[in-house]
Amino acid sequence: MSHAELLIGDPAPPIEVESFLKGEPITALVPGTVYVVEFWATWCGPCIASIPHLSDLQKRHPEVPIIAVAVGWSDIGEVQAFVRERDAAIGYRIAIDGAPGEGARRSRMRGAWCDAAYERGVPTAFIVDGGGRVAWIGHPMDIDEPLAAVVEERWDLPAVAEAHRRRLEQDKVREARALERAVNACFEAGDRHGAVRAYDAAFAAEPALERTHGFGKFKQLAPGSEAQWAYAQRLIDQAAAEDINTLFKLGTSLTTGGEGAGDAALRGGALAAAALDRVWILVGDEPSPSLTLKLCQAHAEALLAAGRPGEAEAQVRRAQQAAVEAGASQEATARLEDLADRCNRAASPTGSTAPRVVVCEGDTCRLADS
Repeated sequence: MSHAELLIGDPAPPIEVESFLKGEPITALVPGTVYVVEFWATWCGPCIASIPHLSDLQKRHPEVPIIAVAVGWSDIGEVQAFVRERDAAIGYRIAIDGAPGEGARRSRMRGAWCDAAYERGVPTAFIVDGGGRVAWIGHPMDIDEPLAAVVEERWDLPAVAEAHRRRLEQDKVREARALERAVNACFEAGDRHGAVRAYDAAFAAEPALERTHGFGKFKQLAPGSEAQWAYAQRLIDQAAAEDINTLFKLGTSLTTGGEGAGDAALRGGALAAAALDRVWILVGDEPSPSLTLKLCQAHAEALLAAGRPGEAEAQVRRAQQAAVEAGASQEATARLEDLADRCNRAASPTGSTAPRVVVCEGDTCRLADS
């Protein structure tokens, strides 16, 4: 079952939960009362980190019922145990979302609230004003000022609602969700070619979608095919040239065969290195130590797969320095040491010829010696 679109300024959907685990149950939104409805999950670190903030918020606004609705659960007992263990730290109501109805993919309130509002992740919080309208949607850590303004009746709901609608249009959120639904339908039918056609149709209608959703099409193309290589190059050079997320995913997914795994691995490594070269340009000169660690490690893997062990080793050394600055775990440090060893072995292999280097220019790639 699909849910109607839910935007700021719209009437809030009903409260339909399985049960309340903490606090007096609320079954309906009472006119004249402001509410906060938060969606969270026991497996979500940011949700757990928000508990003290929401508890403090409830103390500062005792007149505003805060209802935290647990979603993404498979065992109610796990949610119950989670709440029992943290009972003293939780100062607001906790409820469990109702199980999905027939034909529905989401639990009841998550579908009617989050999915309908184009909010896919948790935690997500909603403020419902005294008129029963959705006044704000966002992360619970950002709720303080909007809630105070709603409670004090100085919240400009029409202006906020209009800004929300403009953002949806500018970011092509509706079009992106429509594409995702079309692709999911193809997945369920086992129709990979249909998924590619769905991407192509969406990109033709809304070219801006290719920047953020092009990686999805890339994954549906036959692995190692000329079509996949050419499309990866297009994303790097054109469609996603300004999108760090897409480029990073390409840079890690193309490094599949490791060093010495043949021409396909060399070609994939060359494309991966090109994607990550572009990421470095977009990130700038002084990323944080944790980001430097992540990028250098990925870049080293790509360069190693591309047959460039000397450059890969330099990236590993940079990653090791960043690991010290970031306070990385022993496990992370051990992975870097293993990567450094692989770089050393590849740089001076015993009884083998030097690895071939792949050079990519435009939408074609060739071996450096051919």
